[in-house]
Amino acid sequence: MKLFKSVLSLSCIATAPVEAHQVIGFDDAPTTADDQPVKGVSLNPAKVGEDFAAEALGTIQVTASGVIAKGSRLMSAAEGRVKVVGATPANAFAQALTDANDGELVEILIR
Repeated sequence: MKLFKSVLSLSCIATAPVEAHQVIGFDDAPTTADDQPVKGVSLNPAKVGEDFAAEALGTIQVTASGVIAKGSRLMSAAEGRVKVVGATPANAFAQALTDANDGELVEILIR
């Protein structure tokens, strides 16, 4: 199973517990709301204060919040998930490479 194709990974220090494949904000914690600015997607789990890597450019899998169709533009959602952008997103950061239902993994392209 292909999980990601790394182009650019950034170092982070967890400010909240992190699970692998969660959308990470610039506070180095999983996103907690829709349309937050995104630093990347975590590649590994981390406890508060631990180092972890976040994929900032490339492909990776993330859990979907709601139904996502291949090709949809994506933004952050609560619990470090992704969802389809609304009418006027401020922080769209990726596009879906696969279809997914709510709670399923979706492969995304971070640009």
